[in-house]
Amino acid sequence: MYWIGKDNVAGKPGSVLYIILPTIGCYRYRIGKPCYMCSYPAQSPKETTQEKILNYFREAIQKIKGEEGRFSVRIFTSGSFFDSAEVRRETRIKIFEELAKLENVYEIVVETRSELVKEEWVRELAKIVEGKRFEVALGLETANDHVADISINKGNTFEDFIKASEKIRNAGAYVKTYLLFKPIFLSEAEGIEDVKESIEKAEPYTDTFSINLTNIQKGTVYEIIWEKGEYRPPWLWSVVEVLKWAKRKFPEKRFLCDPVGAGSKRGPHNCGGAKDRKVEKAIREFSITQDVRVLENLEKECYKEWRYIVENNILDWQLSIARVSQYSEW
Repeated sequence: MYWIGKDNVAGKPGSVLYIILPTIGCYRYRIGKPCYMCSYPAQSPKETTQEKILNYFREAIQKIKGEEGRFSVRIFTSGSFFDSAEVRRETRIKIFEELAKLENVYEIVVETRSELVKEEWVRELAKIVEGKRFEVALGLETANDHVADISINKGNTFEDFIKASEKIRNAGAYVKTYLLFKPIFLSEAEGIEDVKESIEKAEPYTDTFSINLTNIQKGTVYEIIWEKGEYRPPWLWSVVEVLKWAKRKFPEKRFLCDPVGAGSKRGPHNCGGAKDRKVEKAIREFSITQDVRVLENLEKECYKEWRYIVENNILDWQLSIARVSQYSEW
């Protein structure tokens, strides 16, 4: 799958070519230890070849060859770009040699788990695309090892992330850090606090933050808990608060956020409907421009309910037995 969208590209508004390579997916999923919120590897082919992967990549970049503008190419595998069982070293090199030829590509992003980073592998790719911004995205999710273990089943630690970050920067590339907003077993208030603390701890090792909002994917542990009424995806108001806080505290860092599924029950939402879409639009506009002013003066629908839930640390299971609209009577 591949498509073009809008986002911040190497510090300025631009276009992004998203490419999901047809690899066999994350090794943690393959050994029966997937992250609890993730179903992406389930959609990966059980069998593939490096030739198919490379041909698919070449097909995707035809969408931007010869096009004017400022492009980022962000490559996903439903796993790790540096897992040689998914993408072999020679395939990685060929992909980057193709990208090096494209003058309209200003930024290249790949993703990987921390334990799979090898400094020499990152360095050889950085040299191929020298002059372009090359980022390696690490799925930290949270800087709290207890939350990473109990709420996500991540399988690695904050110390693993630090070591991988140092290797990436030593090799001449930038670090993009994925954080998961509101893992299961955290209240709304705890979810906000967790992502803020994670930003503060990861900031010295990060160039770009990607704040990923929990959405309910089919066939996951998160779906089971959500269906029982014991989990609610994050409020969009929580996202707005965190993004404004983060950009003001660390103005030199880039904070990206793609609110997938916003406004739906399975995705981040306030009360749903048209006003949720306005908040979603503002979050996307912030991601593109990095201008916190687009997050100001939004219509405050459901704002009092959200504020009450956060200030009183209301738990998700309590929301299933009480109407939020009656919050003042609790």
